[in-house]
Formats: sequence, structure tokens, C-alpha cells
Amino acid sequence: MKILIVHAHENPDSFCTALLEKAQKFFSDKGHHVVVSDLYKMPFNPIGGKHDFTQLSNSSYYKYANEQLHATNIGGFSDELKKEMKHLEDIDTLIFNFPLWWFGMPAILKGWVDRVLAYGFAYGGQYGMGPNGRFAGKKAFLNVTTGSPESLYQENNGHHRTIDNILLNINKGILELVGFEVLPSHVSFGVSRVSQEERKKMLNKYEAYLNTYF
Repeated sequence: MKILIVHAHENPDSFCTALLEKAQKFFSDKGHHVVVSDLYKMPFNPIGGKHDFTQLSNSSYYKYANEQLHATNIGGFSDELKKEMKHLEDIDTLIFNFPLWWFGMPAILKGWVDRVLAYGFAYGGQYGMGPNGRFAGKKAFLNVTTGSPESLYQENNGHHRTIDNILLNINKGILELVGFEVLPSHVSFGVSRVSQEERKKMLNKYEAYLNTYF
């Protein structure tokens, strides 16, 4: 099995990075092939634009989505994007590994979605959506850390929406939309507020999650 982990945390000493390393070891120990796109380390440019394409269409009006479709048809994406797209074509499982920021993913990861899951490549053109999407038959899930404790992500807490509601746009509006079978999200709550011993328990909990689904 081949796994792509798209990692979006700047600090190599963060707990989010420790979770990445836990997954890498878990899958590697089972003989699977793991590829990591460490977006900050690369560094990945989150801003889409004309630099995404080796050439533009003959249209007199520039529109990003139209150019994505054109690039799909002629093999005209930049090398940076071709590399990430090839990973998606080859893998069996995709993992987004990131801290929750403002009820969403960090900008660098959203930029990866905008640029790599391109119109014509990941959806549209010859591809359908949902169960008929480009990546049907592949699995995906979110591995997320939060700063706030779990109690603030429960029903009727008076502060936040539930974590499932917060992650719905990513799971339904991105991953399922392009055909992935989406597994339940794994969330480590309040990681900046707990002891080292509690973080060890969280790492063990993640390993148990991976054992359950893989």
C-alpha cells in the first residue's frame, strides 16, 4: 500500500509533527510505502496563478480554472504540481496532517488543495464527483490537532461548533467530492495544554486508530 501524508505544520518539534512521525513508522513497519509532502519544509507556494502552467491557452480572457483544464489536457502543469499530482495518482491512502486554525486548515494546506486538486485533473473534465470521482477506490482521512480542549467541541458547549461539523467542509466538500472514501477524522484535543505524559497517551491513541483502519 502507498500512503501520502500532506503535513502542514511549521515546527518540526510540534506535537503535530510527532503524529506525522508516528504514522510514518506505523506504515513503514508494516511494509507500506510512505510519501510525505512537508509543505513548510518544501516550501510549498500556496498561491495559485499563471506560474502553475508552462503555457496558457489561446483565450483572450485569463481564468484560473480554465487554465487548469487546459494544462490537464496538454500536460502543462509546473513541475511542482506535477510531482504532487503524481503522488495522488499512485497512492492508496491520503492523510491531511494539520493543526486546526480558525475552524479550518492552515493557508498552506488550503493552497495545496487549490493548486493540486485542479479542475480537469481532480474533478470536472472527464471526471465525475462523489462516488464517481477521480479518486474513487482510494481512502483519505484528517489527522488534526487543536489548541482548545475537547469539551469546547461538544454539542451545546456555548463556544464552538462540534469538531465533526467544523471538519465537514473538508471531508465532504473536498475529499468526498473528488471520490475518496473518507474515514472518521482523528483529532488530538488541547495538545498545547496537556502534560508530556498525556501527549504520549495521545500518540498511543493515534496508533490504535491506525490499527483499527489499517
